[in-house]
Amino acid sequence: MERIITNKENATHYIATRYAPFYNKMIATTEIELRELIDKLKDNPQNLDLINEIALGYFENPSMLTDDEDLKYFELAYSIKKTIKSSHNLAWYLYFECGKENRAIGIQKELIEQKPKSYLPYYLLGFMLLEKEDLKKALEYLQIAKEKSNRRDILHNIGFCYFKLGDLNTSREYFSIANTEFDLEYRSAFNQAVLDFQLHDSESTREIADRLFQNIEQNSVSMIGGYEIGFLYYLLGDYDKATESLIKQGIDGVDLTDWKELSYSLFISDNKRWISQHKKMISERENWITEINTEPDEWDFDSEQDRNERLSELKNEIKNINELILKGISKPEVEISKNIWIEPCGCLLFDCKRHENQPDDN
Repeated sequence: MERIITNKENATHYIATRYAPFYNKMIATTEIELRELIDKLKDNPQNLDLINEIALGYFENPSMLTDDEDLKYFELAYSIKKTIKSSHNLAWYLYFECGKENRAIGIQKELIEQKPKSYLPYYLLGFMLLEKEDLKKALEYLQIAKEKSNRRDILHNIGFCYFKLGDLNTSREYFSIANTEFDLEYRSAFNQAVLDFQLHDSESTREIADRLFQNIEQNSVSMIGGYEIGFLYYLLGDYDKATESLIKQGIDGVDLTDWKELSYSLFISDNKRWISQHKKMISERENWITEINTEPDEWDFDSEQDRNERLSELKNEIKNINELILKGISKPEVEISKNIWIEPCGCLLFDCKRHENQPDDN
């Protein structure tokens, strides 16, 4: 087995706001330091490293933003000179923070022609193309990134790519390598367990499920928690253990209509509780209807039509839940493709000191 890089950045931090909070950690550049950097720029307005540092400083200090200064400084560095660093950082920001995915991918493809030395540009492009489901190209760049840095999350996403391409055995091999003690949110472990089951290795699926079960924390925000672990037990036909996972995570924290496998497990193992939970779901919706009718401003509807549509949806949900209580639930079919997780690539910004990223492409 290859050695896997397990530095703090790779193991614990994902700063893209689409995946995890960015601003709840101690900032690397204070407001005072940011003002000092801005003053320095007056004497050296073409200093790309300084401009990038200012952009990162604004990104970390949202209270100082008045007009998208973080984006403007990333754009400024890029407009002065399209280096690997200025291009890459702008592309990352455009993709994750602005939703300008096509432009970001175009910039990243152009900078790849400069043949970067570090893994970050290849990983970023591979990740973006993976999300766009351009799988063969994504795999090509992810493999290059792997050759330059054997990060655990790169290995995971290569496994995800192989899964999407239909190569389950190779996919499972990559997830098993990435399933280490640094798989802090258990995505690799979960994916491996699902593929183990798909490949008829139920013993390995149970071993992983039992291990993860020990780490369930009630109302935890971990990406793989009791509900997902309960899904693994559902695959194994262990409905009692699936229900135990559901309850351990927090049964009132999940809408059973959205978790059909957990609902079925509870229906089989504790029918009275299954009925009770669905009656709670009805009461909850009835309370929402009352609130909408008595305090509509609290719901912040854009129009009267939106309000009426939501009321109609809730009434239909109540009707459907009542019918479900009367008829019961049949065993749901499993769509494996909807139960394999991608690993967020997190912060790939050059010179991000918070995540101890390398300062430049070298």
